[in-house]
Amino acid sequence: MFAFALFLLGFVVSAVAVRYAIIAAHRFGVVDKPGGHKAHDTVTPFVGGVGVLAATLCGAALVEHFYNLFDARLYAFVLGILTMWVTGFSDDILNISFKIRLVIQAAVGLAMVYWGGVALHDLGYLASSTEVVSLGVIGVPLTLIATMGAINALNMIDGIDGLSGSISIVSLLLIAFAVFMAGDTAHFSLILVIAGGVAGFLYHNLRYLNRRRARCFLGDNGSMQLGFIFAWLLTDFSQAGDVTPRAITPITTLWLFAVPLIDTLCVMLRRIWMGRSPFHADRNHLHHLFLRAGFRVQDTVLVLAFVQLCFGAIGLGGMYAGADELTMLFAFIGAFALCFYILLRPWRLVPLLRRVNRLLGFTSAHAVGVHLSGLTADEFAGVSEVLNRNICPYADFRFSVYRPDSAAPGESYGVIELLCDDQDLSHAQVSRIITSLRREIRGQRSVKVRQFVDRKPSHDRRHAGKQKPIERRQGERRSPRRGTLIYRMESAAGEPSVIAKRPTMSSVMNESVARL
Repeated sequence: MFAFALFLLGFVVSAVAVRYAIIAAHRFGVVDKPGGHKAHDTVTPFVGGVGVLAATLCGAALVEHFYNLFDARLYAFVLGILTMWVTGFSDDILNISFKIRLVIQAAVGLAMVYWGGVALHDLGYLASSTEVVSLGVIGVPLTLIATMGAINALNMIDGIDGLSGSISIVSLLLIAFAVFMAGDTAHFSLILVIAGGVAGFLYHNLRYLNRRRARCFLGDNGSMQLGFIFAWLLTDFSQAGDVTPRAITPITTLWLFAVPLIDTLCVMLRRIWMGRSPFHADRNHLHHLFLRAGFRVQDTVLVLAFVQLCFGAIGLGGMYAGADELTMLFAFIGAFALCFYILLRPWRLVPLLRRVNRLLGFTSAHAVGVHLSGLTADEFAGVSEVLNRNICPYADFRFSVYRPDSAAPGESYGVIELLCDDQDLSHAQVSRIITSLRREIRGQRSVKVRQFVDRKPSHDRRHAGKQKPIERRQGERRSPRRGTLIYRMESAAGEPSVIAKRPTMSSVMNESVARL
């Protein structure tokens, strides 16, 4: 109950702060405008970091009041957070040079080391079970690299609504668990308030229920701030203090920050491999590949947050099970190498992700309707009543039945196309229609109901990588033609009846369907 109260405190403080920040941002024009490589289509405030900042400051004040054991470390921590928030907010508005950002991040890292006393002194028991691998003079430079890496890794993965926040809250809760197991109640309380603050921001940022777009973005002011928090916490808890034991091993920190770390390193190494600058922006991050494979934004966030949970659970599980730290390091390197090999050829990963999307039962972002097969042409005519009852009240649709050009007598298939301009709304309708149809035809094993995906070059892996001659398409199992239209009906949402159209024999012979 105490932990939940701390989390709820951070949630409320953050949610209220973000709410008023959104109002102020619209009033003063501090918003992110659509255009260029940006995916959103409306002006959106980038004030998510305000909520995280408010919750973090609230948590720091609370912990200082009740525990009073941070002294100078607390001021260094708060200074670093404020500096990152100001730098990120300036970047959101003015788009400052990455060189300036790196200099400021390095300065904050130095303050963390020399003022806060948080630095990497050793890499744990890698060589033996009795002696740690000391870093000596390279400890400070390595701390600065790790700090700057964490800040920029979380910033680079912040490409879709809710991703950075969801991954952050998973990692924060895992860190809180490790700190709790170590008996550090003060830091446990602080982390829970921060995690609640991230949840308060996600309340305004995630797409859920009928919300089809984010009310605000995390912005660089939020992602850089969270990156510094992770750099501080992971560095601090991985090193043994004067009177406190280490809560996690240095190798476990890699697992607790795995998704942002692996994604950033893989993308940058791939750019170098392709002969480009590692800072050259592209669309080959993990979330970009998920979206290209047809995952919706909310499904991508869910999957990647679950992947981070699995990585973190493996790291903590190995640590508590007493696994050799060198073995855990090699396991992480192996996971990274596998991810890099897969991401090196994204056009091979996308088809695999499409199959995963279907196995998980998610609605594809490319779905424009529903495909029915396993019924005869006469049986399809009876489907119109089911469609009129289940779809007509809330959607405009077109139901067409086709006979493939090389089909056996009586063989046909149907296509239900949603005539909806709102893509997110059509996704919800596709899922609802599939559920309704499967319920109506329960027991008919020969009938198959699946999503109908629009056929475009961008959805085909043969166009994603190297261009191939058109002759290579001759052996494809799917024809670029739907076949001959034999039945069609159309409906407008809310109308009580369906307009049925049966083509004449001459039109049936002449009508064919264009490419999907």
